[in-house]
Amino acid sequence: MADVYLILHGWGGNKPEHWQEHLARALEAEGKDVRYPKMPGPMTPDPRAWMEALHAALADILQDATLTVLAHSLGAISWMHHAAMSERPGPKADRVLLVAPPYVMREVPPLDAPPGAADFFPPPFSKEGIASLSHETALVASDTDDYATFDQSAAYADKLGVPIHKLPGGGHISPYYGYGEWPWVRDWALRLAVLPPRPNK
Repeated sequence: MADVYLILHGWGGNKPEHWQEHLARALEAEGKDVRYPKMPGPMTPDPRAWMEALHAALADILQDATLTVLAHSLGAISWMHHAAMSERPGPKADRVLLVAPPYVMREVPPLDAPPGAADFFPPPFSKEGIASLSHETALVASDTDDYATFDQSAAYADKLGVPIHKLPGGGHISPYYGYGEWPWVRDWALRLAVLPPRPNK
C-alpha cells in the first residue's frame, strides 16, 4: 500500500516559510506521495467551495492507500465539517493531526479573519464521524494561540472524542510564532517521532 499525505492549509493559504510548506517539500524529498490542495479563495474562504475541493482531493486517493492527514487552522475546521457529512469520499485515514483549530464566534469574528471565515463556525462535532474517518486522530493546540484559548481547544477535543496535546508557547503554530520548519512534525509524519509534539524552542 502506498503512503499518501494530505496537507490542509488554513485561511489565507500558506506563505513559503510555513511549516506545512516545509513539510510538503521534506516529504516529497523522501519520495512520498503528497497531496496539498490549494483551497479556492483562501482570502475569502467559502465552506461549500472548500468542501468540494477537499472531497475532490480525497476522491483521487486510492482506497488501499495508507493516508496521513495534517490539517492546520481552518483546514482542521474543514476536516470537522467533512467528518459530519453523510457522504465522504476517499480511504479511511491511518492518522489525522488537527493543529491549532481556531475558535471563532460567528457574530464577532477576529478583526483579521477574512470575509467568509466566520461561515465555517461553529463547526459540527461528530464523534462517530471522526472515529470512522481515521484509526487515530489527535489535536495539537497551544496555550498562547490568538485564535483559541487552550480551554476552547480542549472543548473541541472533548466534543470530538480525541486526545489533545499542548504545545507550550506555540501561539497559532505558524511562522510568526516560530513554526516555520518544524522538525518534529516531519518526523511524526515519517513515523520517526510520536506524540506529544516537540516544540521548536
